[in-house]
Amino acid sequence: MKLSLKNKIFILVFIVIILGIVGILVHSARMVGNKSKYVYDITNSSILFYEDTNMIDTTDGGKIEEKWNGEYYYLSNNAESYTLGMHPVIYENNNDSVNILGTTYQVKNNGEITKINDLITIRDTSPYFYKLDDRLYLIVSNEIYTSDRTIYTKKYLLISLDKKGNASLLNDSINVRTINPVKLEFANYLFDIANEKLIIGDLEIDLKTVIGSSNEYVEKEEPETQYNYDEKELLDAYNELVNDFTKYAKNHDLITSANNQVTYNNVVINGNTSNDAASAENTTPLSKRVSLRGAIAYQSYIDVTYAVTDPENKYQAVYLLVTGEFNGVKTTEKIILDKYETKYRIYDLTPNSEYTISLGDIEIVTDDLEEKSLYDKIEDVINIRTSKIKYELKIEKISSGKVYFNYKMPTSYAFESCDIILYVNGIQNKMLSVNYSEMISNNGFSGSFELDNGTLYELRVENAVYSDKKQDVNISKKFALAI
Repeated sequence: MKLSLKNKIFILVFIVIILGIVGILVHSARMVGNKSKYVYDITNSSILFYEDTNMIDTTDGGKIEEKWNGEYYYLSNNAESYTLGMHPVIYENNNDSVNILGTTYQVKNNGEITKINDLITIRDTSPYFYKLDDRLYLIVSNEIYTSDRTIYTKKYLLISLDKKGNASLLNDSINVRTINPVKLEFANYLFDIANEKLIIGDLEIDLKTVIGSSNEYVEKEEPETQYNYDEKELLDAYNELVNDFTKYAKNHDLITSANNQVTYNNVVINGNTSNDAASAENTTPLSKRVSLRGAIAYQSYIDVTYAVTDPENKYQAVYLLVTGEFNGVKTTEKIILDKYETKYRIYDLTPNSEYTISLGDIEIVTDDLEEKSLYDKIEDVINIRTSKIKYELKIEKISSGKVYFNYKMPTSYAFESCDIILYVNGIQNKMLSVNYSEMISNNGFSGSFELDNGTLYELRVENAVYSDKKQDVNISKKFALAI
């Protein structure tokens, strides 16, 4: 059918209208996508974490914004941007409050699950438990710890699991990565992390049923305990014990019914060696194991916990391989461990640096020809990042041609000595040595510089020394004078 000119015009106009509507929708979507909603102010007393559970430097302050897709971002006042994920947790040092953004699920002590979409602010240390996302949890409590107290912290703790059930535990005081199942206790709660179960008294809550879980951890069945012993040696030891007890009883005028005889395979043994007993063989192999229990990271060292079970003394050596930055140089160090200890501290590490820690052993292996050889193998591997340096460098005021500043560091990691240097337009201008006692005090170290003519000024911390070694740090504060 042949279309008339009028119909062709109508069709053309219709197509133009449709294209226009599509264009408007695309433009609107882009506008919405680029638009952010202000949510929360961040100050230098706020503790904030990346979505990958590393702590963010909030010295310069800034704000948290929510994008159209529900993700949160931290935009610092010096224009740096950080992705926080869908459920940021902020701890405020100045008032000891824990703040949670995004949709969360609170698990109450009666097993009730409450979905919360609003900002949550917690100012007390009553026990609270939240599931933030798939394999992501938050505990708020006065004390949080493992039964053996190898992990102990206060106030709050973020727990992130990988799909194998290994946990990363994080707050502003600890950074722990575990490689074996861990259970945390707080108040009357018990959190079985790998199995994602919360136990409150007699009540057991399967947390995988709350928004689901991609956890693939399967609890290993404990092998039946098998005791290995030499029967002849056991019988001889028993007879010796009976002899000793009989002598003790006679010396003290006691009456004993102990019979100084033991029968094995219908052969009477009375302190003498039986041929049948002598032929008893040790046929059950003893259990041996080397395992890495976990690691706790600090600024300049990492505490590693491990376990060695070696009843037959087959392990000739147990060691750590640590790959990362030592005293400013990236290398791999091999550290021989004591088989009879359970902890080791790795020193001389760089703050905010990634380390790979491997636990290995060297074992004596006997082949079918009874020939012995050494077998070297890696048992466990773990990755962990050291904590960032905590400090506070702030400009208190600029007045009468001078800048007044204050610098603080906590005693847990404080430079033994350092200098504050003033740069004017990128050129070193003046320097002031920091007093250590004042720096670690509540008031901090205060100082001032006269300002020479310039457009851009910067205070930098340089010549830092920690543990008698010079540290390469990036601590600075830029400012400009109002025109």
